[in-house]
Amino acid sequence: MPQLDPKALNIWTARIVPLVLLGIVAYSSWVIISLLVDYLLRPAPNIRKPRHGAGIAILTIYASLLLILALSYFRLVYTVTANPGYTPRGPQWHAQRSRERRPSGARQPAPRHVDPEKGNGVLEAPSTPNGGLPTSPYAPVSSAYGPINDAALPGLQEFYMRDVFTCESDGRPIWCSTCLNWKLDRAHHCREVQRCVRKMDHFCPWVGGIVSENSQKFFVLFVVWGAIFWVFTMIFMAKFVAETTHAGVNTHWIVVLCIASLFSLFTLGMSGSSLQFVFQNSTTIENLSRRTKVWQLAIYMPNPPQDGRPLPFRTVTYGGQNPLPSDPPNPTPPTPQPAGPMRTFAILHSRPGENIWDLGYFRNFKAVMGEHWYDWIFPIKHSPCAKHDRQDCEFETGPVVERMKREAGILPPNPTGMEEKPRRHRRRRRKRSRHGSGTDGEQEQGEKHRHRRRRKRHESRNGLPEHEVLA
Repeated sequence: MPQLDPKALNIWTARIVPLVLLGIVAYSSWVIISLLVDYLLRPAPNIRKPRHGAGIAILTIYASLLLILALSYFRLVYTVTANPGYTPRGPQWHAQRSRERRPSGARQPAPRHVDPEKGNGVLEAPSTPNGGLPTSPYAPVSSAYGPINDAALPGLQEFYMRDVFTCESDGRPIWCSTCLNWKLDRAHHCREVQRCVRKMDHFCPWVGGIVSENSQKFFVLFVVWGAIFWVFTMIFMAKFVAETTHAGVNTHWIVVLCIASLFSLFTLGMSGSSLQFVFQNSTTIENLSRRTKVWQLAIYMPNPPQDGRPLPFRTVTYGGQNPLPSDPPNPTPPTPQPAGPMRTFAILHSRPGENIWDLGYFRNFKAVMGEHWYDWIFPIKHSPCAKHDRQDCEFETGPVVERMKREAGILPPNPTGMEEKPRRHRRRRRKRSRHGSGTDGEQEQGEKHRHRRRRKRHESRNGLPEHEVLA
């Protein structure tokens, strides 16, 4: 018996589950509308009086929640299907694919070099990490192989023309050995579809594909509105089931109550975790290693040292002019390409558990959900972080990267000599001191504690007690 491929099984599951979900919602809506009409609006005369106010109110709220839930879901499914956020495969992948499709007896053409101006040919290179070039430690200003340029490694200009990008230990961007191309910042290779995906969150069969930067906002809206919808359904279904227990319970009502209870728990959990990732500017995949993750960054140095003095970190230089590699060796040397701008990068590491993309709770939320309040409610626009119109980095970086630049000497040190604390704590302390709290005795005690803290900070900075400095 042939074994089932787990990847193919996940793909087929993702195609079937949305249809099942639509069937569940359609069945629940049929039962609920029948309940509202037959039980509240037009009950039998010998059972109870009509309750038009309650029936119309529940029907209006239910229809409104169902409408916005349906809009969120269809917007999500459309984005996952039409624009999943795949990154392009490399030229080596296409060359390898064409060789596999070529008949076995066909003549193999000789390898050709890439002409960046004409775009002809492909770079024949083995599928090895970092594009097939050997790795080596870099000297303080340039690598042992000289400056790295686009001719030797196509596609690098998209990275080194920015000021910050994630890299390997040798300074090159992360290499995907399956797509045979450089990985963009925060991209992850999905094994189900065999593609690298921008800011991939997870593969979700409930929405028919991959939740990525293009669809994360719509996924959050879908699960949040789904939680509100199913909790509302569970509450009024439980009330009507309790009212009719003495006269016999409708089986369809019990089924819908069980469905609403199950989906309420599921969507509430998904809403909590999804909003947590939004406020942290993280994803499900990045959260798996968030306590131990160390980010490795190549950060542009505007003024690299020219005196050859040793640095506490390694550097790498991009641009310039290098001969093209050839395998097998080409007796005719390739035509030199015009030299590009020389840009030197420092290879720096974050501390374990730090999130270089964290901008603060509210800015993280706006980066995913949008700038305006109506963007937070309606599934219309894409996330601002999916525009990629920044020149410094693929995504906006937070205070962690600024601190790394200061520690490396790329930025001037902080004049205060202390890391800036989050504004929310300072604002809270100012509010307490401005308005006051408690009785007069508590305020006097608080003033003593604040004076004692100021005196300790003064002594730690100047090395002398405050009264000796005044004397």
